[in-house]
Amino acid sequence: MTTTEIRPVPPYSLDRTVGAFARFPEERVDCLSGSKYRRAFQDQRGIVLLEVRDDTGPGKTTLTVESLVHQGHPDESAQRATVARLLASNEDVQPVYELMNSHATLGWLADQLRGLRRTIDPTPFEGLVSSILAQLISIRGAAVIRSRVVEAFGASIDWDDERYWSFPHPEQVAEASVDQLCSLGMTQVKAKAILTVASMAIAGELELDDLARQTDRDVMTHLTSIPGVGPWTAEWFLVNVMGRMSIVPAGDLGIRRSTGHWLCEGEMPSSAEVREIYAPFGELQAYVAYYVLSAERYNLKPR
Repeated sequence: MTTTEIRPVPPYSLDRTVGAFARFPEERVDCLSGSKYRRAFQDQRGIVLLEVRDDTGPGKTTLTVESLVHQGHPDESAQRATVARLLASNEDVQPVYELMNSHATLGWLADQLRGLRRTIDPTPFEGLVSSILAQLISIRGAAVIRSRVVEAFGASIDWDDERYWSFPHPEQVAEASVDQLCSLGMTQVKAKAILTVASMAIAGELELDDLARQTDRDVMTHLTSIPGVGPWTAEWFLVNVMGRMSIVPAGDLGIRRSTGHWLCEGEMPSSAEVREIYAPFGELQAYVAYYVLSAERYNLKPR
């Protein structure tokens, strides 16, 4: 086993950042063991289970990343870099707090959730598949189907009497039939969209470096050309995969509901109203919306 350290930009809270994963006992990839975060990663050379724990001490914010077990010879340094990106450890959220502190209600919320980061999906393929599965169903329902996909196509590794799965690679999903995917609980439209996304990923049409050079509009156009991928999915991709904080998935029911609670005196805003509400927060508006969305998980209500 090998151990390395990550020094996140303070303030940083691992518990708050990965806490969203604890909502679903069906979760098979992003796993919590007490206050420790575990995730399995697979590459062409093998699979490794990494554990992240908060070893912050006086005057020093430190995350320790340890490889608990591996099969084969995976590129552990690359996977550690993926973990650091996934946990948004290098992001400076102080500008987010400054924006929220300029608002009477949101300033208190920023204090309550101090150190929270939004997580980033490791690959465009995982982010798109997860968003496609979440279309038009509950978050819990999407988690159940996602777990079935992971168990059907992902690799697994055992540690301490527990089994952990890596999210499947495009090649592992591309060989499935539409009927096989539908048997996991998804619709034909979603199954066909996922197979198309897998083929695009294999062909190199979803490379993160290439997408990073494109504007939000170009990425939206590229993604919504895929049958079964609409604006809602493309907007979440921009936020959850590419880390673009200048766009809010305004049609999302959870965002509309939480925005209503905090910023509309309990009234559910329309998508257009959501965009108008967050527009003043500029390039960081999606981060502000994420804090508002996260308030429900902690049962926080406007004061």
